[in-house]
Amino acid sequence: MTRRWKAILSGGILLGAASFSWATSGRAQAQTAKGGVISGTVTANRDYALSEASGNHIPALLAVRVRARDAERHITYTVFTQKGHYQIYNLPPGTYQMSALQDGFDSNGPSVELKAGETKTADVALLVRPDKLRAELVDFDTLFPPGPTRDYLMNNCMGCHGYEHIPWERMGGRDEDAWRRAVSRMFDMDGTNNHTGVPQVNPAAIPEDKREAIIKYFSDTFSLDGKPRDLKLDDLPLDEKALSRAIFVEYDLPPALPGKKDDNISSHDVWPSRISPTVYVSEMGMDVIQGMDKNRIDYPGRFQTFALPNPDLGHRELGPHGITQAKDGHVYAAEIDESMIGELDPETGKVTQYETPTRSTPHTIRSDSKGNVWFTEMQGVSKIGKLDAVTKKITEWDPSPSDTNAHYYGMTVDQKDRVWAVGMTSHKIVGYDPKTDKWSVYATPTQPSGPRRPTVDSKGKVWFSEHIGQALGMLDPDTGKITEYKDPFKLGGGYECYADAQDNIWVTLRSYGVLARFDQKTKTYTYFPEPFPDIMGREHPGPHGTMLGGLYPPKIEQDAQGAFWYAGIRMHTLTSFRPDGNVPNNQRAGN
Repeated sequence: MTRRWKAILSGGILLGAASFSWATSGRAQAQTAKGGVISGTVTANRDYALSEASGNHIPALLAVRVRARDAERHITYTVFTQKGHYQIYNLPPGTYQMSALQDGFDSNGPSVELKAGETKTADVALLVRPDKLRAELVDFDTLFPPGPTRDYLMNNCMGCHGYEHIPWERMGGRDEDAWRRAVSRMFDMDGTNNHTGVPQVNPAAIPEDKREAIIKYFSDTFSLDGKPRDLKLDDLPLDEKALSRAIFVEYDLPPALPGKKDDNISSHDVWPSRISPTVYVSEMGMDVIQGMDKNRIDYPGRFQTFALPNPDLGHRELGPHGITQAKDGHVYAAEIDESMIGELDPETGKVTQYETPTRSTPHTIRSDSKGNVWFTEMQGVSKIGKLDAVTKKITEWDPSPSDTNAHYYGMTVDQKDRVWAVGMTSHKIVGYDPKTDKWSVYATPTQPSGPRRPTVDSKGKVWFSEHIGQALGMLDPDTGKITEYKDPFKLGGGYECYADAQDNIWVTLRSYGVLARFDQKTKTYTYFPEPFPDIMGREHPGPHGTMLGGLYPPKIEQDAQGAFWYAGIRMHTLTSFRPDGNVPNNQRAGN
């Protein structure tokens, strides 16, 4: 064991706390070193690419993603080309390995030594691979034949198992017995993979005859000898001028803890602190919260690692999932696998855990202006919980008792301390008004819709994604009316929904691997492809040798400077996205 890990473990709960001298030197380096510039041209040995989304030919040099990797600091910068040219501004001095991403191409780029304030040229060449799609691309009705069982699946299952999240079509063909085992896992009373102690789906919600119909549908549709097929999508229009101002900065997360493997690193939600330069990350696979100082670029010293005590070690992980920070500065995590809310004091590293009254899977977590902490309970039961700021007692509500399989997922708190949550398999929005102590329930106009993550704009309007309804929804709390803005693209798999300071609504389109900005005034979208090598996010192995993909940004949050932050399952990075961050220092506004 290295000296660093011995020091970390001897600290008990607080792991890897950086010393003040490191923080000072790292902050000075980040703030005072004059930024350099790398610019250049991207070329390709063929003028078209084969789109992974549609299978069509697209221009090879349209909005190519150019990446500069600082291996010493474990940071990667990604920008976009405009008319084949790129510039990356404000880079700290160091050595950068250049590369580029485009469908159907490999890249060959130089290594660049950059000094403080220096400008260097680095051209990158794209080299075409043999044309080969991962699967036959077909329309939705071909992939999922219509009928009563598909209708039942969409209403009761696709809210979670959609075409873009844990997608059935990418799981490989199976015979009927194999599909029966897979479906039965959803009703396992100890949870899928024996993780949570509650079933993924309330058995009372899906009768036995419906389960048998689902098994038969899957074994016929995705049979053992069936050929690989996937959904045919659109090719999204890309605005090179807007994209050329954007930059993604990926910060590698710390290495796995002793006794763990890098494959155990499985991050989920993030929270950029409003009271410190720290971005917190819930690390599900290692039962820790990571805290990264935005003002430091040294690795791994920019991180603090806070371990969460596991009372059931050896049987279950805690699975910290949702994360937030209350007004007292304490960080709260929803421990999805152990049905607890964890409270971390970042100053001392002390962690206090609170069991939920009902065994469940706490999911998304938010605090109100009084410091109360609210959370959704997704699996096993359909409830919303509150941890009282003063008494530290948890109260639970069932906002819609008729929905036994609501799967309450995303949550937000508005300017009046009203609480809003979505039922992704009940296809409803629920809202709690603390003044009246009552819940209201709103069904989405499109049924089924699969609402996933809500947000609130500056006017108090509640926005939410409909990841199978193919729309962006807006609820007016004053009238109870829901307006839907239908997607101008097909099968986007809208997941996260976030209102920025200008009331743009950001949506993560998981089927396409993009962040999309919806302008409320013009009702138009701008698309920002993520810095991943395929449209479903960074691929990872699935069952039977398949590649599931879908390593999406599950939750984005914006800091006070306008930068968005997110992590993601097995992505091993904390990413900062700045829509207008790739400009010279004297042109930067809030980034």
